Amino acid sequence: MFPLSPQYRGYFLTTLAAAAVSVFFIIYKKGLETTTPDVFTLAMYVVGFVILFLGNRLKKEKIQLNKTTFWGGVIFALLSVLGHIAIGKSLEGVGPSITTVILRTQIILVMFLGWLILKEQLNRFLLPGAIVAIAGFIWMNYNGEQKNFAELPFYLWGFCAALCFGVSQVMVKAIIHKINPIIMNLLRSFFGMLALSSFPGVFSALLELTMIEWTLAGGAALFGPTLARILQMYALRYIPVSQAILFSMLTPVFTLLMSWFLLKIFPSSQQLLGAGIILAGVMIPIVHLTKSKKTTL
Repeated sequence: MFPLSPQYRGYFLTTLAAAAVSVFFIIYKKGLETTTPDVFTLAMYVVGFVILFLGNRLKKEKIQLNKTTFWGGVIFALLSVLGHIAIGKSLEGVGPSITTVILRTQIILVMFLGWLILKEQLNRFLLPGAIVAIAGFIWMNYNGEQKNFAELPFYLWGFCAALCFGVSQVMVKAIIHKINPIIMNLLRSFFGMLALSSFPGVFSALLELTMIEWTLAGGAALFGPTLARILQMYALRYIPVSQAILFSMLTPVFTLLMSWFLLKIFPSSQQLLGAGIILAGVMIPIVHLTKSKKTTL
């Protein structure tokens, strides 16, 4: 009826991805109540691999590999494993809404790498935005006592995840027209399983998971590594990586609302203010980018 232009198609896909990621965070947080991040991530990859494999078989498509897809899948798997474990470590100490805010700071890294590697326009307000975002981190951890920064390790884990997924976004954008996103994710799940299974005690702990834990892992796999990641990959076929990561800023909003209604978790006023400062720092280069685009029209 009203076909979307390629640009708005990319916006629509990446918005759906942001909503799916918010559901993933809620389920992931629930799963970590009884399991460790590495075990839960392995269970999530196992279910994700089965979903992708069965989906590919139902479509009756042959799994065609090329060198770019293979090595891209290996690197993507390593970054994803580290990123998901880092998310789990972060969620052990802070709520999902805070972790997602920290993850959104990857836009600063993505904009820089997009300029350096993909030759996308570099925003001159990048550094001021980063400084403001760091101020937000400091405020979120400050409690007016000498033993402050108690939650700093959980924020650093969130930043580690942001680094992993930011690099992944740029890498995928660089090769997106040479790969099949579904096959790429299938390989990522497979190599991710191999990597996590090599961790001492992880595979044996996997066999001891309850049906509820497997169900949570399945839900996380469906909305996170499977649905959200594939939607984001297809979005990168239509829009620059900096624009795709910009729309992922909607994830903290979705997660905050779902955490409030589903988990009854609401951040403190100090955390909200710190999160607001971080978002303001991230928005500084975005607003400038939007204005500069309007003046060129």
